[in-house]
Amino acid sequence: MISAIYFLPDLYESDDHSTDSDEHGLVYGYSSDSSESSNAIREPISLHFDNDWFLKCFNVSRDVFNELYNSLVPVLKTTETPTAFEKLAATLRYLAKGTCTSDTGAGGYKAMPRKAFQAMFPQTINAMHELICKRFISLKPSNSVEQTEAEIYFREHCPNLPGVALCAIGTHMEIAEPKEEKHLFYYKYGSYSLNALLVCDYMKRIRYVNASFCGSLHDSHLWVSSDLDNYFADSYLAANTSCYVLAKSKFPSKPWILTPIENAKAKSLEAMFNDQHAKTFAVAEETISLLKNRFRCLLGKPPIPYTPAECVTIIDVCCALHNMCIACKNVK
Repeated sequence: MISAIYFLPDLYESDDHSTDSDEHGLVYGYSSDSSESSNAIREPISLHFDNDWFLKCFNVSRDVFNELYNSLVPVLKTTETPTAFEKLAATLRYLAKGTCTSDTGAGGYKAMPRKAFQAMFPQTINAMHELICKRFISLKPSNSVEQTEAEIYFREHCPNLPGVALCAIGTHMEIAEPKEEKHLFYYKYGSYSLNALLVCDYMKRIRYVNASFCGSLHDSHLWVSSDLDNYFADSYLAANTSCYVLAKSKFPSKPWILTPIENAKAKSLEAMFNDQHAKTFAVAEETISLLKNRFRCLLGKPPIPYTPAECVTIIDVCCALHNMCIACKNVK
């Protein structure tokens, strides 16, 4: 039985030569009739698009979009429609709304034709994955101040749970029915999913994501099959003061994993422990809610219409974008 799927960095092939337009010959974004179109894609984003417009259309700020855009232009290397701006806009629109072709005009955003979107999306999402995932998702704190702040937060909220700095949680991401080995991805009620393992901090940043697990797998399998156990075991054995992780009772029993105590009697110390655990672990559940509502393609309405391996890439990119949004002052 296959327990997980594995992401391949070169999964997608380049599709630079796609020049699709809609059946009525409409041009979206920059005009391809102008001789300046090849230069326009490398110019700064027009001030006509303010921060509120980007938040409304893509759920990311203008600054986040601009950073992505500047990084993607030399990678995509496109000099014809769709331009790099259009590719990025359509990709972010899909991630944020779960659709990109059925909402022409909504929020002032003009949708890309379906054929053009399908041609450019694999290349664009893969380029985004390569550019931002390793940069914005990391278990290691960026500095000692960040680590200290995490310790203080958890100490204030759970004084009976010393040494906690992170929370681990599993969440299902609904996908379209796979063509192969669909029984491995069957979740419930006729749906199919990937069971993603996430680790988040008190600021609701995602510090680790592994979405390569089939939906039929139990949460306990996610932890033992990932590289997380060795990472936290090493920290525990090295007497790291913040080596403990909060998790639900579905996770395995380990010295470095703090889970609720089962069958705790009312008003007992165990019940007090469970109460503090639940209140503190809420930050992980809020992180999942924020992530899926910010990038509604993860809500499963409709399911992500790609292969399981491609869906892993999409989930990874959403998590990295989520962290970018948190780091940006212009995003709620």
